[in-house]
Amino acid sequence: MDVLAKPWSGLIIATLEGGALRFGEIGGRLDAISDRMLSGRLKELEALGLVVRRVLPGPPVRVEYELTDTGRGFGDVAQAI
Repeated sequence: MDVLAKPWSGLIIATLEGGALRFGEIGGRLDAISDRMLSGRLKELEALGLVVRRVLPGPPVRVEYELTDTGRGFGDVAQAI
């Protein structure tokens, strides 16, 4: 509940339920979030083991974010709420 209570965390998790996305793609789907807030929330979710960050070799180097198995479980919790 602490994770979902933070602004944007639930929406980021819901956005990533469709599969891996790049930073700009996530930001584009969440219009009102600033890059700084998105970056901070992604780092928090990664530290909690809900999101995995993958660096794909370039050129250009790309970074994708994807839900872990634990992160996918939050979708069921959010729907139950």
